[in-house]
This record gives sequence, C-alpha cells and structure tokens, in this order.
Amino acid sequence: MLCLSSVLVSYMDISPNNRRYLEFIKDIYEISASCATTTYIWGGFTLDILKSRFLREHHDLDGFTLNLLDVLPKVTELYEDRGYETEFNRDFDILGIHKEGLHASFNRLESDGDTAMWRHIGNEGTVYFPMDWLDKIARDFYGTRVFLAGAKLEYCLKTNIRMFNAEWVSRDKDNEIIKRLEEILAAEKSDPEEFLTQIWSYNPFWIKRGYPQYAMPVVARPLLPHDKKT
Repeated sequence: MLCLSSVLVSYMDISPNNRRYLEFIKDIYEISASCATTTYIWGGFTLDILKSRFLREHHDLDGFTLNLLDVLPKVTELYEDRGYETEFNRDFDILGIHKEGLHASFNRLESDGDTAMWRHIGNEGTVYFPMDWLDKIARDFYGTRVFLAGAKLEYCLKTNIRMFNAEWVSRDKDNEIIKRLEEILAAEKSDPEEFLTQIWSYNPFWIKRGYPQYAMPVVARPLLPHDKKT
C-alpha cells in the first residue's frame, strides 16, 4: 500500500487537465455506488489505470454503466448536483457528462447470467463477452477507487475494432497500445488465442448503413474445428 506522502507526490506530478479527470473518476465511482450500480472504465484510460499512473494527456473518458436505464434519473440528478452538465442520447442510450471543457460518455451494460452485454449503440449494437472479464473489486488509482473493464476487453476491441465500428481507421498509436496490452496479458498468463473466442457482437446499426456483412454476428476469432466439443 502506498503511503500518503507517496500519493501526494504522485498527485503533484499530474497535469491540471488529468487532475480534473481524476475528479471525474472519483465522482463516477461515488455516484455509481450511491445508485447501487457500477460504471466500468474502458478506452483511453485503460493502460493508465492498469499501470497505476497517467501515461499521457486525456481528452475524453469512456465507460459503461450496469443497468444504466434503470438508474438514469438518479445518476443524472447526482451528476448535476456536483456541477456537471448532462445530456442523454435516446437513439443510442448514451449518457454524457460535461464540466469545465472535459467530458465523459457512458453506454448501457446489462448481464445475462455470466454474459456481459455492452449496448454500445443502444439496441442497435451489442458486444457480448464474459462478465468475469470485468473488475470485481475496485482498483486504486492515485488514491481514487475505479472499476476497469480490463485488459482482455481492451485488447479484443483494439485488435478487432470492426466488431463494433465498420468505419474505424486504425491509428499509429493503436499498434503501440496493442503491444503494451500484450505485455500485460503475458504477465497475467492470459492467452489471446483462448479468450478471443469468447467475444462477439451484433450490430444492426451498420446493416442499415450499407454493410450487409453485419447481418451475421461478428466474432473476434471463429472457433476452429478442434475447439468445438463433439
């Protein structure tokens, strides 16, 4: 456990921009807990949280909230009580919060037994993966508690971006992120060839926009013949 002085020294090294995002993370955790739900962070903050330090400047924050529609009125009220401006996109079921030029967005997350269902485009797009990929216990990030979607999900999304975005153009920095995620997964003894078979998506949103291949579920890696039970 870090001593208080170490936490304070580390905090003083954080840029003003990232300090404000750290306040976002604190509020997200506390408001979610007050509403008996959990918000999991994914996307650009993943590596920072996994490494327990800010690695770069951030310009947005992404998460998904368990049973968002059920708790929407309460979480909206609580964010506004803390000075956030809020907006809810009813087409895609995305809650946005804004403060001092910074913003965060939250999608719906639901569960069906052991399966997580991330409604990344509301009812028009869902990514399915094991619930146990998500943090069961909050992590510590500069003395702030946070739940993370985790390295497995982030790796799957980074290496199979077309699972949920037909028009995404890969960036140079994505290859570096993938490399660092591979190092983390190797240290955890997690083999992508095993867990890539556990995630898939279905996106009618893209079918309607001229991508007929999305009429079928999209998988990160199809099961090979020797994977299947006979």
